[in-house]
Amino acid sequence: MKKSLLLLTFPLLFVFAGCGRSGMSYSLKTIEKSLTEKSVEAGINLDSINSVNRKGHNKRYCLAMGWYELGKAYSGMARDPEAIYALLKARELFADTLSTEYESTLNLLGLHYINRGLYDDAIKTFSTCMKLYGRDGNVSMVSNTYYNLGVAYFGKKEYARSQKYFESMLDDWGLDAEKRNSCYLYLAYIENDLYNKEAADRELELADKYIAECKTERAKAPGYAIKGIALYYKHENDSAFVYLEKAHRLSDDLNTKILAITGLEWVATQMRQYQAAWNAEITNKEYQEQLNRMSNQSEITQIQLQHNDEMQNLKFRTRVTRVIWISISLIIILIAAVIIYIIQRDRKREAYYLKKYDDLIQKQIEEKANSEGNRIMEACEAFRTGIAFNLVNDVALQKRSFRQEERDVVVHDINLYFANPIAALRAEAGRLGQQDINLIFCTLLGFDQELVADIMCTSRSNMRSIKSRLKSKISADTFSLYFKE
Repeated sequence: MKKSLLLLTFPLLFVFAGCGRSGMSYSLKTIEKSLTEKSVEAGINLDSINSVNRKGHNKRYCLAMGWYELGKAYSGMARDPEAIYALLKARELFADTLSTEYESTLNLLGLHYINRGLYDDAIKTFSTCMKLYGRDGNVSMVSNTYYNLGVAYFGKKEYARSQKYFESMLDDWGLDAEKRNSCYLYLAYIENDLYNKEAADRELELADKYIAECKTERAKAPGYAIKGIALYYKHENDSAFVYLEKAHRLSDDLNTKILAITGLEWVATQMRQYQAAWNAEITNKEYQEQLNRMSNQSEITQIQLQHNDEMQNLKFRTRVTRVIWISISLIIILIAAVIIYIIQRDRKREAYYLKKYDDLIQKQIEEKANSEGNRIMEACEAFRTGIAFNLVNDVALQKRSFRQEERDVVVHDINLYFANPIAALRAEAGRLGQQDINLIFCTLLGFDQELVADIMCTSRSNMRSIKSRLKSKISADTFSLYFKE
């Protein structure tokens, strides 16, 4: 890591080689060391070079170039606050020049403003870039800056304006191919935010175009997310689940993960998979908390930019940084404690409500059971609303065997929903075992014989033996009530 950072300081050494003064070599070595160890000290040392004598265009230009190269170095390390600070200094010093470096400074500064959510500043900066690149006839950079303005307006949620920028970029071959392809993705997001369900087909079309041009699966993740949402709107839940799960798994971007997990929550709710929906909701809350913590960094950046003079006091900054880190550590500990508390509380509530739900179902079954036939019919209807029935259907569709925990769920719901008929059967024939019960009610529910055998964890031939022995345990009338032969 240290070696790579030292390589980034080479342009600084090159800049000042042509602006040499006695004593400058020592200052440059100090800057090189500061860049690898401390954030602000590099800028302080750079600003101190020839601080006594900065008159003249050449010296101003050299110092501006130093700040510009320092900003690029911080940009390469993804350190936005320091990069913005350095680029602002470069912009101030470049202001009376017509150099291409000045244009590059503004362009890089605008990109860091977008990173930190400072969209108004980004729009103002890119608008200036447009004029400069247009003056120079730099068609490629005009296209790229036009695209960046669309991104800034999108971040500001001015979707109608952003949409015009991206639509005009689709046929602009002066724009980088990857950015041009991203226009499809941004347009799909805009369709979803503005028109929601009404634009599902359009969203799907745009997402497919974006995915088709991507080179890697990870790059396709945002397209998968928006495609999954569009398929959810079209009520194609199985396909929607596949794309949303893939987007959530592949993406490292927090906004993409939030979109994917939100879609998974919707799909699970619509498919009555309430446990999965609840898990997705909890995960979504965690992502939102992470996003909120990240957005707070924009405020920190603004504070840093408003107090540049204070940032140059290294001792003061060291103390403030220490306090900030201690505060952040305490906040993280507090948030973790709150999350743990909420998770534990919700688990207790879930167990409590599941018990209440079971009790309510049992009570409803008891109240509605007026006769033997009606009681059995209503129990069947009630069973089909539970988790086990959906589970059996899923296993049948997937053409696979039950896992043990899935068998346990089915047996649990049989004993829950058919409690009264089971009690009546055992009152008549106390020798009935669980396999007898499973055979009776799985057959009554109309499950395929292969499924019934799998649930009972036995063979079809053994099922016939169990059924034959069952005839001797219960009366013929009771047997005919459950088996139509």
